[in-house]
This record gives sequence, C-alpha cells and structure tokens, in this order.
Amino acid sequence: MDAELMVKMVEGACPFAQRSHMRVTRVGGEGYITMILEDEPSNYNAFGLVHAGAMCGLVETAGGMAIFNYLDPTEFVVLNSMLTIRFIAMPMGELRCSVRVTREEVDVLVEEFRINGKADKAMDLKILDADGKMVAQAQATFRLMVTPDMFKERFAGMMYAG
Repeated sequence: MDAELMVKMVEGACPFAQRSHMRVTRVGGEGYITMILEDEPSNYNAFGLVHAGAMCGLVETAGGMAIFNYLDPTEFVVLNSMLTIRFIAMPMGELRCSVRVTREEVDVLVEEFRINGKADKAMDLKILDADGKMVAQAQATFRLMVTPDMFKERFAGMMYAG
C-alpha cells in the first residue's frame, strides 16, 4: 500500500484518529511507520496528562497500520485482539509511536492464514514524547482476517479514488 493511501486510511477515513488528532508522519520503504498523537487538550485526562485511552489508540493504530502496509484492504483487514500497556512516565505533549514490520513478516502471516484459516502477529510498541523519552511500552496482538464484503467497496473506493 502506498504512503498516500496509508495517510488517507488513518487521517481521512478513521473518525477515531481524526478526533484524537493522530497523524501518519512516516511510511518507510523498510517497513517503518511513525504516527503522532498531537498535543491536543481533548486527549487530556483530569490532570492535564495525555489520557491512557488516547495512548492505547495510538499504539493500536500504529501497530495495525504497520501490518496493513503490505496488504490489500479489499482482501484482508487487521484487527487488534489483545493490548497490554505499561505506563512508565507522565505523558505530556505530542507523543509518537514508530513501528517496523517487514514484508517477510507479513508474508509469513498471510501464509499462516491461508494454511490455518487464522493468523496472529504479536509485537512490542513504544510511545515516546517529543524529547524521545519513553512514556509507555505496549505489547499487542493483531489478527489477520478476510475483509467482510460490506467493507470491500469502501476500501476499493479509497484505493482507486483520484
């Protein structure tokens, strides 16, 4: 999937990402994706820190999109099936999550799906603040699934829209 479509799927087609002010800032050829959770007061908790739910949304979206980067959305979707997060420091300001998933890892995932009818990908994810300090560490598992017919037209429209 090209970088433009990745941005369109997150920033243009995902209301949660829009409300949370998430942005895709990097989609690299070696399987890297970086997402930013902007410093936005609507993401704060009562103490003025970034809410844990917003941070969970950031790692879940970044991890899923790193896998999705190599898939045809009219064929497969990636859904988070498990997420554990450990908060390490007070999360303030803009936060980022960078993830790398290689084409080979996704090829193995697809092959496992084709053989077993299901496939999961576990990964470690880190959230860093603007100074590069880790504020949270997460472990997530993503499940590869066939795209339901009801979503195929929507994804096809995104892929082939000018």
